[in-house]
Amino acid sequence: MRFFCSVLFSCLFWSATAIAGDVRTPVKVIFDTDMDSDCDDVGALAMLHILADRGECELLATIVSAQNDWSARCVDAINTWYGRPDIPIGVPKGSAAKTSSKFARSIAEQFPHDLKSPADAADAAQLYRHILMQQPEQSVVIITVGDLTNISDLLKLPAENGLPSGMDVVKKSVREWACMGGNFVGHPAKDDLKLSNNNFTGDKVGSHYAVHHWPCKLMFVGREIGSVPSGLKVGARLNELPETHPVRMGYQHYFGGAPKDRHVADQTTVLYAVHGLREYWDAETKGYMDLQPDNTFEWKYDHDSEQSYLLKKKIDGKPNDREIEETIEALMMAAPRGKK
Repeated sequence: MRFFCSVLFSCLFWSATAIAGDVRTPVKVIFDTDMDSDCDDVGALAMLHILADRGECELLATIVSAQNDWSARCVDAINTWYGRPDIPIGVPKGSAAKTSSKFARSIAEQFPHDLKSPADAADAAQLYRHILMQQPEQSVVIITVGDLTNISDLLKLPAENGLPSGMDVVKKSVREWACMGGNFVGHPAKDDLKLSNNNFTGDKVGSHYAVHHWPCKLMFVGREIGSVPSGLKVGARLNELPETHPVRMGYQHYFGGAPKDRHVADQTTVLYAVHGLREYWDAETKGYMDLQPDNTFEWKYDHDSEQSYLLKKKIDGKPNDREIEETIEALMMAAPRGKK
């Protein structure tokens, strides 16, 4: 019932927008998160809710890529707190990474939500297909800030029972996939995993399949954009929020005390997905990721593809890191619609 109501709301929203003649079209987003090992997932989801409040995006679904028992319930609790209790939630029903969390259970137990168990959530790949079938052509941006299991499973869905294949709905409805993952070091960029690459290596087989079979535009947001060694971090100011705020709680439990600054890998992915390059970043648009089964890769230039990766940008010769941090921090700390 949860995602059928969401589809009806989506249709009504778009009709109202057309009648009003609003020229600003919200970016349709599906958010795919592990919501377990790192607190930046909490900050990224908070950003999406505030951007939705401001009419900049429409959050179609929140999908969990890990099999932590509390991750999906944590997502539901955050969605509910931000005033969107009926956003569809999907989880992988097959094999997937299992990672512990310092915050997911605490948020799920502290804040109201109606998802009693991940077993009650929709199958992630099936939910992807259902949502994408309802959307206009090339209108959806998929954001992944966790394992790529669900993307792989979606692409493997066959046409069945009168439904199109997963590959077909992606080709029809997805405009771009914004993928947090990879370390794009040097030129040509190369990743030997010395910096780690958890979003790929949590499900190496799924990651390899997803990257090699993805049929449309794909932007990688590497660690050097928002994680180590980017230098960007936010979080300490969350101490200014009430202790009953889920984002503060996420960071508080992650650090085992007062919130501290933490990298912004997932938040930069959200910011790109909704705002695009703007004055924040440049992009390498030539070549492609030659991802190996062990998840090492080299960026190759022997032919072009629809794959790209973000590059840091300098304004007047200086990195614009502080501007990006301030934008992310303001969105994480903003009061949601209807709350002070």
